[in-house]
Amino acid sequence: MVKAMRGASREIIMDIHLCVERPARYIKSLAKAGANSIIFQFEAMTNLDEALDLARAIRANGMAAGISINPSTPIKDIKALLQSNLFDILDILAVEPGFGGQKFQKSTLSKLEELNKMAARNANDGSTISVMIDGGMNQDTSKLVRTAGADILVAGTFLFGHESMSSAKDLLLGANA
Repeated sequence: MVKAMRGASREIIMDIHLCVERPARYIKSLAKAGANSIIFQFEAMTNLDEALDLARAIRANGMAAGISINPSTPIKDIKALLQSNLFDILDILAVEPGFGGQKFQKSTLSKLEELNKMAARNANDGSTISVMIDGGMNQDTSKLVRTAGADILVAGTFLFGHESMSSAKDLLLGANA
């Protein structure tokens, strides 16, 4: 699918979220197919060193690296990863992995507040880790997370549930607020 999409457009950004066990087995083929970045699930790692090695492999294959955490995973568990300068994206799941349409978990807001207090969000080399909030987005929750410091919103059900994706996007970004 990634290869076909890349063949259709060189301009689209393909941010691949590998919510799978043993994600390392997909890195080279996704890079070859044209992925721009790979986000992997922290909970699929056996330890921090494995996560660091995977981030290095993603970068060595010319892509940006991201880490995703489940709603129950505390930010403190990944602080060392965020300070490693290997990650470009932190994806905070605001719903449990699985099906779309779940309710936004407000614990996400406290994670954003904690990130804003930590120096970990700004890597030592001056680059910034983009913070993505994934799940439970609507016009109310998007405003909350944007105010709390989220950079990227993932909003499948909200967008696809509207007659017009353009007007749904405007609602998420506050254009019609």
